[in-house]
Amino acid sequence: MQKQKPNYRPILFTIFLVVIAAAAVMYFTADSSPKALPKIKLSYFKDNTDFVASIEKSLHLEITKNKYFWIGYEPEKANQLDLTILLKQQIEKLNGTFDVVIVDKELMLSEEQKKSLAMTHVIALKENVSEAAELIKVNKDKKTLVITAAIYSTNLISINPQARVKEIAQDQPLAFSLGFFPSTLEDERFTLFKCDTEDKTGTSPWACALVNKARSIRRRIDLEKLKNDPMPRLGLMDVTGEKDYMILVGR
Repeated sequence: MQKQKPNYRPILFTIFLVVIAAAAVMYFTADSSPKALPKIKLSYFKDNTDFVASIEKSLHLEITKNKYFWIGYEPEKANQLDLTILLKQQIEKLNGTFDVVIVDKELMLSEEQKKSLAMTHVIALKENVSEAAELIKVNKDKKTLVITAAIYSTNLISINPQARVKEIAQDQPLAFSLGFFPSTLEDERFTLFKCDTEDKTGTSPWACALVNKARSIRRRIDLEKLKNDPMPRLGLMDVTGEKDYMILVGR
């Protein structure tokens, strides 16, 4: 009596369905958040002026094509405020003086700092998104700059003042968001925002982008160079959106 051959078709069909289902789950649950792509690779700069010159060189065309900018930095980081001022000045060298400079009230800048930024308006952006959007709308043909906190300027956080103003004003700025680059594991204690899976503040997407970027390239850092006197400024810049840039700067 001839043995009946095993029928593997049902098993193969089941495996096929499992593979298709797994692929579907991966497709629909994949992280759809913006991905960071290098624009300026990890580099050693003499100082902030040297870093800003590199940013201008890398984005010369983009800067000259735009009238509307946002610059966000991490409050209480003096070197980031200095970088913000220098970046504003560099943009003005190319495009002319800004007509409108909106400074976020939450930054709590001194009168001297406001003067250094040539502020024309102060607005608490988080609470007054509509006011800021209307001001930007009526000055659409003018050169406009918004200076705020990085968590409010970055596109890595989907619902923040920049996103809400963009939706109301129907205008997308060229946005620079500055963050701290921890060159060592020990330096991570100086990070302002924490990468927390149970985050209730909404800042984790920004914080995690910074720390993950730092950890992924930290092995490339030449620590001997950082011992030089004066110590070079460690920095890099990534593209995080169509007109969005994340700038990381060391201590």
